[in-house]
Amino acid sequence: MLAAEPQSARVARRFVREAAAYQEPDTPEDALGTLELLASELATNALLHGARFAPDSSVRVVVDARPGRTRVEVHDACPTLPYIRPTSTLSERGRGLLLVSLMAAAWGSADRSTGKMVWAVVTW
Repeated sequence: MLAAEPQSARVARRFVREAAAYQEPDTPEDALGTLELLASELATNALLHGARFAPDSSVRVVVDARPGRTRVEVHDACPTLPYIRPTSTLSERGRGLLLVSLMAAAWGSADRSTGKMVWAVVTW
């Protein structure tokens, strides 16, 4: 569980790396780096949008690592499902999910009774 505060994205990165390496010790370093980046993007989105929807809410990060793949889930209170926005050279934001879609083997989202869950899978 992460508090809805800016430094929580850094905590999410560290947690995902350590949990994945613990659950699946043979996880390659490049996969761990990709997992950190994906966790950072998903957690940042959850912290920005979930906190705006429910300021006192927290963000939950779940890691499921197995031989050859790791799945990261980020749960938040915002019920709106994410989507990839058309990119613009004028905008400084809005490219996070595009990055997730390019780096993850698969990604998606689902409604939950308390908001939503966004997930990404890294394979090797």
